[in-house]
Amino acid sequence: MIQGYEQIIKNLEAKHKFELQAKDREIDFYRQKSLELNEILKLLATRPVNVKITNKPKARSESKAMSDQIDQSRKIEITGGTVNASGAGALSLGDISGTVANTINQLSDSAKPDEPGIKELLTQLQTAIEAETDLSDEDKAEALEQVKTLAEVGKNPQESTMQKAGKTAMKILKGTIAGVPSAVTLVEACSKLLPAIASLLLLP
Repeated sequence: MIQGYEQIIKNLEAKHKFELQAKDREIDFYRQKSLELNEILKLLATRPVNVKITNKPKARSESKAMSDQIDQSRKIEITGGTVNASGAGALSLGDISGTVANTINQLSDSAKPDEPGIKELLTQLQTAIEAETDLSDEDKAEALEQVKTLAEVGKNPQESTMQKAGKTAMKILKGTIAGVPSAVTLVEACSKLLPAIASLLLLP
């Protein structure tokens, strides 16, 4: 009789243990799914924004004065992805390049003439990107946007928000360059410039 009770208890314990293990596996499964979802969200957050800009001119009137006027309003469409611009007066690669150069020029010159600072390194990086013939205009625009972000970080490198922006810009730059293996000259330049820039901006 006692042996029968002991056997029942053992069976109940075995069943309970099995159920606990099943619950643990279920918890681990959902925990893993949660981690994967967080990684996907982080990856989506690092993607640049696709900006499509078009100008719509006003209808011309019979008056010459009116015919010379153009409506400067612009339509901006954001869909996610890389930067695209179209239409008369829309943002061009030259516009982006000029904006990047202006942002870099706001940084201080290197204190040591024989040692380039962040301003000089970012200028070299911008030049290397623009000169790379194996990089499409779309990829150049995306890369230049990241250079602009790094220049913004250079104004206040110790600010936490700037640090996060700098890390993201570095990842996107490396990803863009890695996606064009034929861009040998740019790859070589970045292999030297990016580590130096990261060091000066205190990026890990």
